[in-house]
Amino acid sequence: MSTLDGAMRSDQVAARILVDTGAVSFRTAPFFRFTSGVESPIYVDNRRLLGFTGERRTLVAHLIRAMLRDDADVPDAVAGTATAGIAWAAWIADRLDLPMLYVRSTAKEHGQERAVEGSAPAGADVCLVEDLAFTARSLVTAGEQLRAAGYTVRTALTLVTYDTPVARSVLENAEIRHISLTTIDHALAAAVSRGTLDTEQAAVVEAWLAEQRKERS
Repeated sequence: MSTLDGAMRSDQVAARILVDTGAVSFRTAPFFRFTSGVESPIYVDNRRLLGFTGERRTLVAHLIRAMLRDDADVPDAVAGTATAGIAWAAWIADRLDLPMLYVRSTAKEHGQERAVEGSAPAGADVCLVEDLAFTARSLVTAGEQLRAAGYTVRTALTLVTYDTPVARSVLENAEIRHISLTTIDHALAAAVSRGTLDTEQAAVVEAWLAEQRKERS
């Protein structure tokens, strides 16, 4: 179990873990600059979670509970997006004793030229796992690759989402139910409550998020 209060909601637990491990960071002066040239007050690096054994076990347990809430059926297999979703899919598949796959964004141009690696029964109901959803287009692409390989995809799991209108729209159009443990908004609230960000800085982040959601609505 996590060292966090077990009575907290899953979204709050996940948000605190992301902030405390540095998987989600905030900086307003200056903004982070990405290789694309885009500047943002938010930096998500969920790869950091790989080194935090207790926290990652807690997150996996919460992912499984979220996937199975509302009496949802256990999927036949779990698939991770390459590369960010692979570890999380493997841990979930191991806990549930399920086959595991991983999905490339495009098929290899050599060998058997597959986009989907691993093995699961033909027509299996596959739960897709990625660490982060922003526009969610990579999730939809992975879902299309799995469906093209003969699998059924109804559900996608992520650790955190920016909760943008475009993400909701593309996933709805793809007929994929999206479940995320937490949101960037909850991580922002956690950062304020943990004292790593003050309210003025938080207001800058909130304004940036509002602009991103407006531009991508």
